[in-house]
Amino acid sequence: MSLWWELVERPTFSPESLDRKWDVLIVGAGFSGLWSAHHLLERNPDLKIAVVEKSTVGSGASGRNGGWASALYPVTEENLRKNFTAGAIDSLNLHLRGAIDEIEAFTKKNRIDCGFAKGGTLTVARNKGQLARMAKEINLNAEETASRIGMRNALGSHFTPDCAAINPAALVVGLAKFLQAKGVSIFENTTATISPDNCVSVNGRTVESKNVIRATEAYHANSRDQIPVYSLMIATDPLPHSVLALIGLNSRETFSDGSFSVNYAQRTSDNRLAIGGRGAPYAWGSRRNDATEMHRRIHHQLRELARDWFPVLADIPFPYSWGGAVAITRDWSPYVRWNNSYGELGGYAGDGVTLSYLTAATMADLVTGVATSRTQLPYVQWRSPAWEREPLRWIAINSAIALSSAADWEERRTHRSSLLMKALAPIIGK
Repeated sequence: MSLWWELVERPTFSPESLDRKWDVLIVGAGFSGLWSAHHLLERNPDLKIAVVEKSTVGSGASGRNGGWASALYPVTEENLRKNFTAGAIDSLNLHLRGAIDEIEAFTKKNRIDCGFAKGGTLTVARNKGQLARMAKEINLNAEETASRIGMRNALGSHFTPDCAAINPAALVVGLAKFLQAKGVSIFENTTATISPDNCVSVNGRTVESKNVIRATEAYHANSRDQIPVYSLMIATDPLPHSVLALIGLNSRETFSDGSFSVNYAQRTSDNRLAIGGRGAPYAWGSRRNDATEMHRRIHHQLRELARDWFPVLADIPFPYSWGGAVAITRDWSPYVRWNNSYGELGGYAGDGVTLSYLTAATMADLVTGVATSRTQLPYVQWRSPAWEREPLRWIAINSAIALSSAADWEERRTHRSSLLMKALAPIIGK
C-alpha cells in the first residue's frame, strides 16, 4: 500500500462527454500532463483542454515517487558538455532551481497541503571508498553531518539546499482539482490510443483536437525508445519523539547514502520515514510488469538498509510498501518534442517531480509558439539513441543492476573508489 495515497482523499473526475472539438488533448493525467494543462492555461485561459487518463489521476509515478522536488538532472554535466555550451547548462540548472520555488508558490497560493518543506538534501558517505569518490563534493564533515542526520557510519556528506520534500499524491490531486476548477476536463478510466498519424481514438472513435500531447512517461512501454525501471518504497508509521531525536532531519532534509545502488528517503510532514530504492529486475522487451512493483526481496533490502542507517529502527515496523516504474532513455536524457500539432515529453529517470513542471512549461511555450529561454534548454527536441535489441538489452540492464551492488561491495572492502563502476559507466550512461 502506498503511504502517499493513504494520506490523501482521492477524488473522482467526471466531466462532460469527450465528443466535442478540443484545442489541446493531453494523454496522461500525471504531473507531465497536468502541468502542461496548467502552463497552457496561463498562456491562454480560453483554451479548451481535455486530459485523458487510462486509470486515475496520479496513478503512475506521479503519486508513488519518493517525494523529492529537486534540482537534479539525470544527465551528468560531463555528458551534457559533449553537446551543449556552459551557458546552456547554467541556464538549465537555473531553471531547475527556480522551478522548485515556483511549485512551492503554486501550492501556497492555491492552499494545496502537500507537506512542502524545502530543507535541502544530504548525500552521505558511509565508507572510505565513498568518501574518496565524493571528495570533491563533500562540504560537510562527519561532525557537521551528524548535526543534521544521525546516520550510522557517516564520514561526511554533500549538502545542497535545492530540494524539497513533499507528498506527491497530495500535490497531483491538488493540481488536478485546481485545473478542474479552471475548466480543464479530466477523463479518468478512459483508454486513449494515439495512431501513427497522431490522431487519438477512444473506444474506436476519433477525438477531435487541434493539438495532441502524449504525457504517459513510463507507460509508453514495449519499445526501444525508453525502458521502465522500477523504484520501490517503504514507510513507517509516525515515529516517537525519542526515535526522531536520534535520527535528526529537523529541517526535513531529503537524504540518501553515497552508494551506487540508488536510494532516497525523507522525513515526512507527520514524522514518518519514507525510503525508496532501485534494484528490481528489468522485464524482457521493456514491458511494464505490475508484479515488480511489489518485489519482496527489494522491499526487504530497503528495510534492512533503513535499520543499518539508523539502528534505533531495529524494532520499528514498516507497514507500507509499494513501487512504480520510471522511464529511462538510452542516454538518460529527458525530452520535450513538438512538431506542428503533436508533442511528447518524459524520460525523467526518476527526477520527474521538478523536471515535469519545467518540461511542461517548455511544452506550453512550444505549443503556443512563444520563444523563451526554456525553449533553448538541452532537452528540447532531443532524441536519444535507441536501446539495444533483446537479448542484449535484458542482459546489459540486469547486469548493470547486479554490478552496482558489486561496486558498492568493492568500495566497502577496498576503501577506494570503485574500478568496476568506471567500467560500467558507459553501459548506464553515467
